[in-house]
Amino acid sequence: MTKLADFIYFEMNMSPRELRRILGVKDRSTVWRYLTGKRIPQPRVLQKIYEISGGRVTLEDFLDPAPPECAELIRLPDGQQKMLLPWSPERTIREQDHPEAVPEARISPPIKRALEVLDGRGWFTPSGKVLLDGRVTDFKRLVQAANETLKARGQDPIPYPGVAPLHD
Repeated sequence: MTKLADFIYFEMNMSPRELRRILGVKDRSTVWRYLTGKRIPQPRVLQKIYEISGGRVTLEDFLDPAPPECAELIRLPDGQQKMLLPWSPERTIREQDHPEAVPEARISPPIKRALEVLDGRGWFTPSGKVLLDGRVTDFKRLVQAANETLKARGQDPIPYPGVAPLHD
């Protein structure tokens, strides 16, 4: 079983915003509820999640009450427990204050491969932004640029959600 939050964080290094665009969901709070397990996606969206995850994230993952591995559970002053995901504002602020605490191991295999292919054209800033040719970009554009390079070399593209295969 793979929780959606774990899949996009550990394996795709994707933000909830990127996931929302890929799924075609308008409200960002809806995606947040999917990630925290507070909402089960409609069948059309669930099918898209299944497809982009290669079948790793299924309905059973949304029915499982356990928190995602990437979540940090904190106790609030009133005794309630709160789940912080990697994209939670409270957690993001801590990581920005201490960028050395964000391990490189968080970079997903497709993004690592794209950075290797781009050979110095893509990199991360200390604040966690990704750059391509010196400009801030997203992971999808990073993979697209790497795939263009791979196509020119006659090599197979890097599969990544939202990146269409290049055609001749």
